[in-house]
Amino acid sequence: MKKSFGMVPLAMLACGLVFTAAAAERPGRSAEEILLSFVEDFRSDPAADEPIVFGVAVKGSEGGDWHVVVNGRGENGKPAEVELRKGLPASPSVLYKLDLATLRRIGSGEMNALTAMGKARASDPAPMDIELMPGFRPDPGFFGRFIPFTFHFWTRGLPEVVSFGKSHSREVHGANAVIFYYQPGLRSAWAQVEKGQHVNSDPKDQTNPFPTMIIGIRGRAVAKIGGVEKEFHAGQMVFIPAGVAHEAWNPYDEPAEIILLMFGEGA
Repeated sequence: MKKSFGMVPLAMLACGLVFTAAAAERPGRSAEEILLSFVEDFRSDPAADEPIVFGVAVKGSEGGDWHVVVNGRGENGKPAEVELRKGLPASPSVLYKLDLATLRRIGSGEMNALTAMGKARASDPAPMDIELMPGFRPDPGFFGRFIPFTFHFWTRGLPEVVSFGKSHSREVHGANAVIFYYQPGLRSAWAQVEKGQHVNSDPKDQTNPFPTMIIGIRGRAVAKIGGVEKEFHAGQMVFIPAGVAHEAWNPYDEPAEIILLMFGEGA
């Protein structure tokens, strides 16, 4: 039985630099063409230093099963050896699962992979997911390495840029969210709470075993933190200690936008 791992939503962008957007995705590109574009880009990525093999299962007749072999950095600064091959890995490994429409959205930069994988709970459906192939037994630190690797493989270019805003988001935890980056000890995201949306409405989702910072960048919303109800707005930061229940909602016409930072042990 395959085991599925959910991504919890997690947001910061560099300023003062001019970035070149990812190449426009040509309508109708095949799964192979899109995957090859990521493979070719990853050969120059510093994150390609560590050898790894992983699968990509693209649902539908126009998708198919693939695997990527990363052999690590070449000698004398040569690009890393990264190959796309047909079929799933011969030896059990980790597997990305998605459909062609989602792959095209990621390929165009409309949505990044971590956002496509965002979940409130591991059992929630998401356009993109990670599974373990039968027989694959990763070491305890595997996913601590693999989630940052996911960001680097599925983000083209250097420096690596993530576009955010409603058109790049999915609804996760009751808000429109774009996940920026995730590694052990840090989760970061942009989120938008529109009128009528309620973040963490289910009490089961209201506490985390690590601190959270909510930084208001636009609009206002109402939060209930540790039983205290308070309006917060752009230009304010709200700190939520580990283990403190929190939820938020927007009764106003203007959407509220925030930067979300979760950090510390367990994040």
